Amino acid sequence: MKKLFIALSAILVWTAIPAVSANAVSVGQSCAKTTLGTRVSTRINKKPVIVVCRIKAGRKQWIRAAVQTITTSTTSTSTTSTTTTVPEPVINYTDVVDPNDPTLHTITIEGMQPRTYYLYAPTEVSAESKLPLLLGFHGRTADGQFFRRQSLIDTYVPTENFIAIFVDGSVDQWSSWNAGNCCLTSTQNNIDDVGLVSTIIDQIIATNNIDQTKIWAVGHSNGGMMAYRLGCDLSEKITAIGIVGGALMDQTCNPTKPVSIIHLHGNLDPTVPYEGGGKFETPSIADSLLTLNKEFQCTDSSSELQKPNDAFRKKYTCQRGAEVELANYYEREHEWTLLSTKEILRFLFAHPRKA
Repeated sequence: MKKLFIALSAILVWTAIPAVSANAVSVGQSCAKTTLGTRVSTRINKKPVIVVCRIKAGRKQWIRAAVQTITTSTTSTSTTSTTTTVPEPVINYTDVVDPNDPTLHTITIEGMQPRTYYLYAPTEVSAESKLPLLLGFHGRTADGQFFRRQSLIDTYVPTENFIAIFVDGSVDQWSSWNAGNCCLTSTQNNIDDVGLVSTIIDQIIATNNIDQTKIWAVGHSNGGMMAYRLGCDLSEKITAIGIVGGALMDQTCNPTKPVSIIHLHGNLDPTVPYEGGGKFETPSIADSLLTLNKEFQCTDSSSELQKPNDAFRKKYTCQRGAEVELANYYEREHEWTLLSTKEILRFLFAHPRKA
């Protein structure tokens, strides 16, 4: 019996720049004189690997690119059989840091227009520390920097030790997110915002030490709708979401894992009414809360909540450790406040994914 084993390696390419030979390059070595995104081949433990020039810990250095191996085995007997492990689709993209603003990134994914996001990370943290990742989504017609200033989430990054990212929505007349049935113009243009966020998460995980039990999406208004959609469509990565003044607009919500939710609303909100309707024809907030985790047997546990007189509050406990909390503030409208930021951060840190 004669057996032939063929090993093929498939590289998840991060950039369209061709790889060049550079056997002297090592992981962690400075690439200060090299263009960001350049890939080179090197050897680690006598095995070929691809490294890429990125900014990590505030300096340009070579880091290891993600590699996936396909193994094809062929056995020659009276009959021939072949078993192949098929890789996930390759996503080609570049992520470039602005030379004048180290927080500003431009990510260009093959087949999509370039998009921008802002990254804020703690400077004094050990290399061994795993950091939570928070992705923030602004309301319609706004941008990432507006939401940063509105929420002040970045001011908690140094003390609470997490990475905060503020993503810019696609712009066509005005900015928006494709959260399902809302909002124009991203829905008209069929913008793949879920694919964008998924790739950003992969990029941050590849270049930072991320606690993957704490990857959060938070947003206001249309950004809150986007956070809901990510909970639905990206539940393998997103572990919890925080919403102010949003609603679930994803009609095909089918998460594979339960997602913890905190939703803060204003009972006087004219843009996204608590009972549903309004100019965006949103569902009720009660429906939004319960639809996402409907397959995970959530039960009312509101008796465990402290209930101050300023809001109507509900709490649900779901399978695999997920929880859902609602606060509908009697005297609020469609605004995000500093108290919103504090309440959401407290909830997110207290609800890592357990399974």
